[in-house]
Amino acid sequence: MSLARVTLIWATLPAAVAVPIAAAAASPLLAWRDPVYIAAGFAGVIALGLMLVQPLLMGGYLPGLPAHRGRRAHRWIGGVLVVAVVIHVAALWITSP
Repeated sequence: MSLARVTLIWATLPAAVAVPIAAAAASPLLAWRDPVYIAAGFAGVIALGLMLVQPLLMGGYLPGLPAHRGRRAHRWIGGVLVVAVVIHVAALWITSP
């Protein structure tokens, strides 16, 4: 695989996760929300970003990342994903009427 392709893949992946987080942070609708609601929303956005990374790690589709490291990262990110979903659901449950 060419260096340009590897660089493009590794530059696109963080951008695909960071752009939705930045868009959520720039939303004018956050001004009228409670901090718990905002934290719940960001936890959900982060969880969705991590969902993108999970199959790439498990399938070994990221160039330059050995399979054993990809599976180890898959487990750690899976744990972070579970925590983010729990925060998302719990915080939205707190703010629900």
